[in-house]
Amino acid sequence: MANSYSKSRIRQIVRRFGLIPLSSDSIASFYRKNAVVRVRTGTGTYAMKPFLRSVLLPSGTMDQMKTAANYVQLLMNCGFNYMPRWLASNTGKLWTLNQGKPFYVTTWINGKRLENHEDFENLGRALASLHITSRDSLPMNGPFYDHIRFWQYRDRLFRRRMTQTKPANRGIRQWRKRFGQSCIQFADRSWTELKSPEIVDLLGRERNRPALIHSDITSLNVIISDEGMPFIIDWDRVKLGSIYAEIASALMNTTQFNPDFMQSLLKGYEELHPLDRTERKLIAALYRLPREAWQATRFPNRTSSRTLLKLTEQSWPLRLKSMDLLEEWTLQAGD
Repeated sequence: MANSYSKSRIRQIVRRFGLIPLSSDSIASFYRKNAVVRVRTGTGTYAMKPFLRSVLLPSGTMDQMKTAANYVQLLMNCGFNYMPRWLASNTGKLWTLNQGKPFYVTTWINGKRLENHEDFENLGRALASLHITSRDSLPMNGPFYDHIRFWQYRDRLFRRRMTQTKPANRGIRQWRKRFGQSCIQFADRSWTELKSPEIVDLLGRERNRPALIHSDITSLNVIISDEGMPFIIDWDRVKLGSIYAEIASALMNTTQFNPDFMQSLLKGYEELHPLDRTERKLIAALYRLPREAWQATRFPNRTSSRTLLKLTEQSWPLRLKSMDLLEEWTLQAGD
């Protein structure tokens, strides 16, 4: 496999975490050919992963690695058990530097992907546990990442593209004609709701008492272990941010617009963290934002963008029904 790590380099890195590798193989993700290295040892199987810097943050790779490791350590200290255990290196840190790149090592989780309503209830409980544990038990210091402001920026770019010269690609033109205006209308409605006094007050209170969010909850980042427990993997982007943005993103990125799965995730979440009507209204408004369309139309000539727009088109009726479901869920909340 191109650009894979050599056996000697893998051995050099994992030995700093007290491991003696017997064998190893590179595992691909949706975006990277060598996203993680599975390392088998006499004491178990582990994941060796290069830390990936978020381009959405102004800080450098090392600062982001240190911040993520500090947050993970705080969660482990508080007994949060919905993530693989990170190993400490021979320096006592949860990461090591090799050839100028930071790496970390966790236990390897065997299991399956999200499949049924029970899995989604468990994921909801895991998310609620993350938000409650970090908000109520940890001394939170650091910048608050504003997903909503970033999404407003993406929406402005999308609207500019909608008014520019028609793209050369026929498929993009047809998609824009059929769905572009609807995406703008959905966003307009959400931005109007986000300006309501009760939501403005809610967001202000959240900034004053923030929680940690994983910020990349997708189907690929959730594993149901052989014992039936959900594990959230890939904590490179853990940060202080909005739990409501995280819930909306998790619903979009894991449930495939299946109403049973959506209801199960929310049910599991509210077993630990009940949500009032304003909170539900905020989640529904954030869910309605056409974030996939914003992403796909940034680079319309890319094959991945055309594929994403096609998937958006194919799932359009399901998306509308999922928005209606959240509207009903909002109305069901007590005052």
